[in-house]
Amino acid sequence: FPSSSLDTILFFSDQGKVYSEKAYQIPDAGRTARGLPMVNILALKRGETITAAAAVPDFGEAKFCIMCTRKGRIKRVSLSQFESVRPSGLIAISLEDDDVLGWARLTSGDDEVIVVTEMGQALRYHESNVRDMGRQAMGVIAIRLAQGDFVTGMSVVDPEGDLLVVTQNGFGKRTPLKDYPTKGRAT
Repeated sequence: FPSSSLDTILFFSDQGKVYSEKAYQIPDAGRTARGLPMVNILALKRGETITAAAAVPDFGEAKFCIMCTRKGRIKRVSLSQFESVRPSGLIAISLEDDDVLGWARLTSGDDEVIVVTEMGQALRYHESNVRDMGRQAMGVIAIRLAQGDFVTGMSVVDPEGDLLVVTQNGFGKRTPLKDYPTKGRAT
């Protein structure tokens, strides 16, 4: 993602924590360079991995951060709650023991999101269907999952964009997002 030297980058871990680092603190590297392990940049716990990142040029520009877990929980939090993250990180979302945070996106307050599952289900709805919550909250149900199904992706909808779905066996399908009607969030 593009960033300027003044951007703050928010890093979200599978354990539901958020870390913050200024873009200029992350070392530059060439296209073919290996890069640095994130544990050398952030104070991650053993076994904790980064699952999402978002560049924040200005905390007043984006209003919310919307997060989704693998077991279908979604949460929307005011971005201002992540303005001052301590080096050890902050809890961004409370998780059940067998769940992980997979996706985090910045929104304007008037965006739509789409949630897609491993079994090919997709649900698109306006972000206002997810109320603004505090940092410690667990979130609400994003999509009803069938037995053995999990969320495989969540993104902010670009009304003129397409959704590319690729199966485990390598089959791909690109569909205009306008073909996915806006519905209500699962309750």
